[in-house]
Amino acid sequence: MKELLAALLHLILPSPCRVCALPLDAQRRSLICGRCWSQARPVPDPFCPRCGKPFVSPLALEESPGHHCGACRQQPPAFAVARAAALYEPGGTIRQAILLFKYGGRLSMGSHLGRLMAREAGGLFEPRQYDLLIPVPLHPSRERERGFNQATLLAKEVGRAWGLRVGARLLRRVRATQAQSGRRPEREANVKGAFEVAQPDRVEGRRLLLIDDVFTTGATANECAKALLAAGAAEVAVYTLARVE
Repeated sequence: MKELLAALLHLILPSPCRVCALPLDAQRRSLICGRCWSQARPVPDPFCPRCGKPFVSPLALEESPGHHCGACRQQPPAFAVARAAALYEPGGTIRQAILLFKYGGRLSMGSHLGRLMAREAGGLFEPRQYDLLIPVPLHPSRERERGFNQATLLAKEVGRAWGLRVGARLLRRVRATQAQSGRRPEREANVKGAFEVAQPDRVEGRRLLLIDDVFTTGATANECAKALLAAGAAEVAVYTLARVE
């Protein structure tokens, strides 16, 4: 009886948007309303040309030697460039969409977010300069627990849109790591030596685009890039769905 009542209420009452809680359009097959999607922001200019970190102002950019952020000047990353499709904002649409995708079991959200990545890349770089998309891997135990790797699902959607292949198992996480938290040194220590390339011959001499959901300090992306470059990759760039400001 409870199940029947719940089904009837679902038919009568529109579901709320998972961001603003306003009723969703009954014809719109989404968990987030169009208004909230439209408020998702790109990473604001100006930003570091290497890692994509936003500068607080144009003046800060002009006063920065080489126009690079302090972190990239002090310790240049292994990856060539990093870009993100959107800004990761507390309480924002992209953050809520990622939570629904990764922890809420809403795999359809991954398709939507992957298509968003594919669309937004045009204003950031030329996708077809890369030979292969490489998703950031989860440790096998974490992937079994979650049931999927969010980076792989995003990469497959992006690859489908761009006509590029995905090397889903070429990069492996060989050491279980804690969920990334804390400052940059702690994050770097957490993932140090955690990745290896399964088939070096498939990355040798190739330009690779590393795909992940969120870029925070870049510690994970940098460690992945080191492993790929050590295996002979010609270049590794990074593209994520979102970037923490």
